[in-house]
Amino acid sequence: MKKLYFLLFTLITTVSFGQDLIITGVIDGPLPGGFPKGIELFVVNNIADLSIYGLEKAGNGGPSTGAQTYTFPADSYSAGAFIYVGKTDANSAPAFTQYIGVTLTYQDDVVNHNGDDTMLLYKNGVVVDGYGVVGEDGTGMAWESLDGWAYRNSAAGPNATFTASEWSFSGPNALDGCDLSDDTGTNSACASVFPAGTYTNVLAISQQQLLDGFSVYPNPVRNGLLNVQSPSNTVKNIHIFDVIGQQVYHRNTTKNQINISNLNAGMYFVKVQQDGKIATRKLVVE
Repeated sequence: MKKLYFLLFTLITTVSFGQDLIITGVIDGPLPGGFPKGIELFVVNNIADLSIYGLEKAGNGGPSTGAQTYTFPADSYSAGAFIYVGKTDANSAPAFTQYIGVTLTYQDDVVNHNGDDTMLLYKNGVVVDGYGVVGEDGTGMAWESLDGWAYRNSAAGPNATFTASEWSFSGPNALDGCDLSDDTGTNSACASVFPAGTYTNVLAISQQQLLDGFSVYPNPVRNGLLNVQSPSNTVKNIHIFDVIGQQVYHRNTTKNQINISNLNAGMYFVKVQQDGKIATRKLVVE
């Protein structure tokens, strides 16, 4: 059993640290003109030069050309950052700010989708991730995001072959009416909230972000009580994930002990954020 845990930990670590950028969200907004319209990406590991990445849209069931039509600028990013790309329009940036509450990072019509189009992410000219099935019109499909959104499940991806189980979907027309009669609608007030900026990659942590002096014990846990300690007394944001990346526990607390008696026996990963730093540990529950 210990060998199996070690192999799983090694596999997840390798996958997490081997990927630098992934698509985490797609939205076709409710404001006039379909704004905000675009995608969210998550920076898994530090990126020194973003221009090795690019995007392509394969629209209305059409095939991929095999080449990106948009290349990101040569900017650098730290792990944990979110990037927002919207269609080229004077209304894009204000819509992202008003509706989602985020700052639009880049603009290009490559993300001018209608909820049934495929988005492809390239790295050094090779497709490394995507949203939607290439060659399939998304209308009526599970991944259709017309007047709606799709969001990647935490720790899932990247995947050059679209897999619907890695995503959560609002369903088409879920954002209808969320603009309100005076066009002042916001994401938080909508019945179907686009979960922008919530994607978490379990082990996507740069050395500069590591939380020193952090410990979890006992490990293995046998009585349902886990001590989570660090040198600081500030609030700890504690997440626990299972081996397939599903979050099974979350709590913000200043206490040093948490009750995880509801977790089944098995291996998990604990991720703690505190004072702008992050730590992860493998955890076994018996």
